[in-house]
Amino acid sequence: MKVKAWLRGHDFDLQDLINLLPGGETRVVKVEDGHYLESIEIDEPPDGVPFYEAAPRVLRRINGLARARNPNFELVELTGNYSTDGWDHTVVSMASIKARARIQATGVVRKPNGAVLPAQPADGPARAQVAASTPAVDEALDIMGQLDVLSWPQLYKVFEIVRADIKPQSLVDLGWASADEISAFTGSANRPDVSGTRARHARMGGAPPHRQMSEEGARELISRLVTTWIDSKR
Repeated sequence: MKVKAWLRGHDFDLQDLINLLPGGETRVVKVEDGHYLESIEIDEPPDGVPFYEAAPRVLRRINGLARARNPNFELVELTGNYSTDGWDHTVVSMASIKARARIQATGVVRKPNGAVLPAQPADGPARAQVAASTPAVDEALDIMGQLDVLSWPQLYKVFEIVRADIKPQSLVDLGWASADEISAFTGSANRPDVSGTRARHARMGGAPPHRQMSEEGARELISRLVTTWIDSKR
C-alpha cells in the first residue's frame, strides 16, 4: 500500500523537492491535483507508529535536506490529507502560507564546442538514503527542517552535530571550512555584542572577535557543511 501524503507550499519550493527527490524510496510527485510525498517509511512505519505520525518526521528530514542544498529554501507543509487506492484520510486542516516572491535563474552547462551537457543525476535520493540510515544526519536535518528561519541556536546545534561526528578530524583538517570561517561563525553565534538578543549567550567577557558573520552567512556555511558531510558518507 502506497500512501500519498499531500503537500502544500510555494510552487518553487515544491519544485525544489521534486528536483531533489525525483525517485527512490522517498520522492515528491506533482500531479494535476497537487503535490504529494511518498516514502517507504510512511508505507511501512515502525510497529505502533501510524503512518500519519511517520509522515511529519520524513517531511522534516527532506525539508532539512532541501535547506542544506539551498539555504533560502522555505519549508513545505503537510496538508493533513492522505490517500491511497480506495481511501482518503484527513488528520489536520491546512495551515496558511505567507505570500512571498522569488526570482530563480536557471541555465544549461555546455561543452567548449557549444554542445549542451546532459543534466547530472539528482543527488537527493542518495543523500536521503544516508539521512534515513544515519542517526546523526537525521538529527541534523530534523533541526534544519523544523523552523521557518534558522537562527543562531539551531545553526550552532547543527554545527556541533557535524563537528562531533567527524572527530578526531576537524572541519579545517578536512578542508570543509577555513579557520577564519569557523572563528567568525562561533564568535558571532555566541556573542550578544555581535548578534544582539539572537545570540546564544546573554553575557560574554572579552573583546568581540575581529572576524564576524551574519546569520545569512551562517546559514550558507551550515548548508554547505551539511551537504559536504552527507556526501562524505555516501
